[in-house]
Amino acid sequence: MPVTVFVRAGGPRAPEPQDKEPSLTFDGPRVVIGRSDGSDVRLPDPSVSLRHASIRAQGSDYAIVDEGSTNGTWVGGVKLLAQTPRLVRSGDLVRVGKVWLELVVGQRPATPDLGLATRDLALALVRRAMEAAGDDTSAVVRVAEGPDIGAELRLREDGRTYLFGRAEHCDLPLADEDASREHAAIVRRGGRVFLRDLGSRNGVFVGETRLAPDQETVWRPPAMARIGISVLSLEEPVSRALAELEAAADEPLPDAAAPPAPVSVHAPPPPEPEPEPPPPVAPAGARVDAAIAPPLVHVPAARARPKRTFTVLDIVVVTVAIAVIGASLATLVWVLR
Repeated sequence: MPVTVFVRAGGPRAPEPQDKEPSLTFDGPRVVIGRSDGSDVRLPDPSVSLRHASIRAQGSDYAIVDEGSTNGTWVGGVKLLAQTPRLVRSGDLVRVGKVWLELVVGQRPATPDLGLATRDLALALVRRAMEAAGDDTSAVVRVAEGPDIGAELRLREDGRTYLFGRAEHCDLPLADEDASREHAAIVRRGGRVFLRDLGSRNGVFVGETRLAPDQETVWRPPAMARIGISVLSLEEPVSRALAELEAAADEPLPDAAAPPAPVSVHAPPPPEPEPEPPPPVAPAGARVDAAIAPPLVHVPAARARPKRTFTVLDIVVVTVAIAVIGASLATLVWVLR
């Protein structure tokens, strides 16, 4: 059964809509949570260890295990012992370092292309933190070689298509004679940048690979792009910050500095209480005060034991028994003389 990991903000703030909450869904035997680029859930926070915790399938259930992290793993308000599994239920809140996660077990489709989705989630978390601090997160295309060396274009608008070429209306006009009037297009969507050849005469290269015309290709630094004789570099402040966070040492987190737990929004509702049985019905015509009336249950009265009396026959039997015992004692004394 798949398990979905939602990245939640701590504290009593209103949760985001489910379609905007960063999340990944897995359908495998183990999910590694950590700060390294090899983690399945990649959390770019220095309070999270490189390999912090893991979620392991146990039959139809899941257990979470702390992998010897610096700041520990918490389920609700309970800190786990290292390497000691603890079963989790759908809707449980888990804290790794400063980051709160909510686990949901259920029939959800697994996230496609988990490698890219994991990186995109990490970049989205870094971008959110940088924007909250007022930092510029725009990717920058810069001319590294060619007639326009030093010219640059900031991709500030997500989803907007920017044009490169010799035409004056291009967003990055080039004086390169080997460039077409509208040579290439570039667009940023979320944490990825896509480059497309617009059917140019001399083509677009990323590294040594020529791009197929009119087909978007992901462009990731440090790979360089070539248009005519111009060489372009791509600088992504978010990617650079992510790499710096992954290379940093673990940051100790005092318990007093831990963020408060969010409110679980995916926990199943509690079961409805069973209806109480109806009160007993008094016989017709009877007046009963419901507040003080005893339950209408018949309890039979205890039977009194009859008093024991002695008859004449009982006295005769006792007398004969005493006589027999006396005769026996006399005979025993005579024999022993």
